[in-house]
Amino acid sequence: MAFASVLGIVVPSLSGLLTVISYVAFALEIIRYLDDAVGPLLFNTANTLGTLVLVGLWVFFSLRMRAGRSRARTTLAVVAGIWLLYALFGLFVTLSTADYQLSVIFNQAGTATVLVELLMVVLAMPLFLALIFLTPSNQYFKANQQPTT
Repeated sequence: MAFASVLGIVVPSLSGLLTVISYVAFALEIIRYLDDAVGPLLFNTANTLGTLVLVGLWVFFSLRMRAGRSRARTTLAVVAGIWLLYALFGLFVTLSTADYQLSVIFNQAGTATVLVELLMVVLAMPLFLALIFLTPSNQYFKANQQPTT
């Protein structure tokens, strides 16, 4: 359970950091090459702020899960599944846009950062889901169950 808690805090935090880094790199590329950069910048700003809010909520629920709250575990399991699907879709789109050529991806700092973040999520979310539903984790939540009145 301890490793799942650490994973549940570190991965989203790194994801948020990488999102901010890719935002800055992408914003610099847009400002440099596009005359009308308002639309893409607004989209990326909203995406980055949304990611940071979700990272905060994820860390909050991870701490609640660490305290033995079963509902927090259920919430994080649902969010982890959605996040995994979103990352797989993003990975597919990123690779197909670059015609599956990694040299094209790694020539752009923003795209390379996004790829690293997506791969991290694709690897971490199944591990997180497995860890929070192992027998020791189930026993941990059962032991910390609050009595119903």
